[in-house]
Amino acid sequence: MRSHELRWGEHGTATVVVPFVLWIATLVAIVTIDVGAYLVAASRAQALADAAALAAVSADVVGTRGGAPPAEARRISVVGGGRLERCDCRRGSERATVAVSVPVPGLIIPSLGASRVTAEASAVLAPPEDLRPGPTRERARWPVSGGTG
Repeated sequence: MRSHELRWGEHGTATVVVPFVLWIATLVAIVTIDVGAYLVAASRAQALADAAALAAVSADVVGTRGGAPPAEARRISVVGGGRLERCDCRRGSERATVAVSVPVPGLIIPSLGASRVTAEASAVLAPPEDLRPGPTRERARWPVSGGTG
């Protein structure tokens, strides 16, 4: 048999295998990119939720010209490209809990129903250090022992 002759059963194998391998590789790449996009969106949602909770608590500080805590949380969410889903923050409560969602880009994950990802964050207004109850800022004085007289 000559080297350029084909054996029985080898005709067209590449015609079937190569497109199948390319299809699988493309599908794996799309899923990998979608999962990455989902993780980036989740991280962005968490950062926006943190910022919105801090903005809501900051609006609660006496003497600031900020708006109402829910309005500040909504403003920060929208500026960051998200949507404020929930805000448990009232003026005078000195605490805020918010939920912020952002859209998830991609081809497969959004079509499966995960078109938005939501994150929650909380913030509490802490008093300045010199107004906190407890021991004063002065260091404790420990008795010095040891040595001979």
